[in-house]
Amino acid sequence: MGNLKIGTPINLSMDKGAEENDDQYRCKLVDFQGEYIYIDYPVHSRTGKTGFFMEGAQFQASFVGEDQSVYWFETEVVARKKLNIPVIVLTFPGIDKLVRIQRRKYVRVETSIDISVEGQQGTFPTVTTDISGGGVAIVQPKEKHLKEQEKVGLLLVLGMNSGEFHYVEATGTVIRVFVERKNQPNKASVEFDDILEKHRQKVIQYCFEQQMHMRKSRLQ
Repeated sequence: MGNLKIGTPINLSMDKGAEENDDQYRCKLVDFQGEYIYIDYPVHSRTGKTGFFMEGAQFQASFVGEDQSVYWFETEVVARKKLNIPVIVLTFPGIDKLVRIQRRKYVRVETSIDISVEGQQGTFPTVTTDISGGGVAIVQPKEKHLKEQEKVGLLLVLGMNSGEFHYVEATGTVIRVFVERKNQPNKASVEFDDILEKHRQKVIQYCFEQQMHMRKSRLQ
């Protein structure tokens, strides 16, 4: 199977349309056979609840290959079966039909946008200090203390030049906590773990728009 091995984590997203945030689920590859793959029951990335899907349910699936690139494909539920564990059978287009999304260094821009963070101490609103397609740095409120390697859920509100607002959901890992001087709030750097590729593209577009705005400001 080349890039896809048993045990590989797979992300599934169910597109609910432009008006709502897509549902994202995590699962693992249990087995594969020709045009089908077998996964354990997916767990919702935000709620932690197990998803139960009817035959014909359609998803966008992605996983990280051995080369650290992201691979993407469309799939649908074919059946539910019982192997050693209950599994869901999905269609698989084949390795040669996967869409490869190269991982790359992302441009980081300093900007303050509203963000909601869900961590071990509950959910709290705050703002970013910078953002990129790979993650964010956030201000920690005094009563909230994130820890390094803590897993968090994120909801960002991006205001685009067009006047549109985009709500971006992601999960991430706290990579580093910065302890500031007195009277200054601490900051935390969070790297995205799970984020829909179309949402990552919105973040990258937002960063590009901010860069262009800063360049114009300097030229004036």
